[in-house]
Amino acid sequence: MATSYYLKRYPTAISGTIFTFMGFLPVWICLGTGESLKDSILFYLTSLVSFPGVIMAGMSLSFLMIGLALLWCTGRVIRCRLDDHGIHYVPLAPLPDRPALFGDILRVLFGTTLRPRLALIPYEDIADIQVRGDRRKGFNLYVQRKSSGLPERLHTLTTLSEPQLRDIQQRVRARL
Repeated sequence: MATSYYLKRYPTAISGTIFTFMGFLPVWICLGTGESLKDSILFYLTSLVSFPGVIMAGMSLSFLMIGLALLWCTGRVIRCRLDDHGIHYVPLAPLPDRPALFGDILRVLFGTTLRPRLALIPYEDIADIQVRGDRRKGFNLYVQRKSSGLPERLHTLTTLSEPQLRDIQQRVRARL
């Protein structure tokens, strides 16, 4: 039975709202001068013929697209999945077989790519799993592999809540 854990909804929704607002910022500025909505949009479109206007439009359209993409993927950004094979998680570093053309940009904006490739830690390779931390600093999930004796912190799972991390810990320990 596979169980998936997703990024919280409110940070993604807040980020998407801010980026969408920034995308519409030139129109809001024109509206702030006392113009009507139609005049503001016409002024914005006519300013696109000059070189600085094209740069401004490109930036505002990119902010708008990023904001709408964030709002669209709210609640769909996966962080971890447990199944019969092991722990699938989003690695902090790109996987070696995946090209990193826009991966770093998407990772900065979305925390991960929209459809991430998950790394696998098989249950056979797990020696121990622990949840460490406190309410002030946050909770982290540490996995100690049999192959490397040191505990490894799963960085991208820090966005999950403590009950979710405890649930992952209990499910994995039940499989060991």
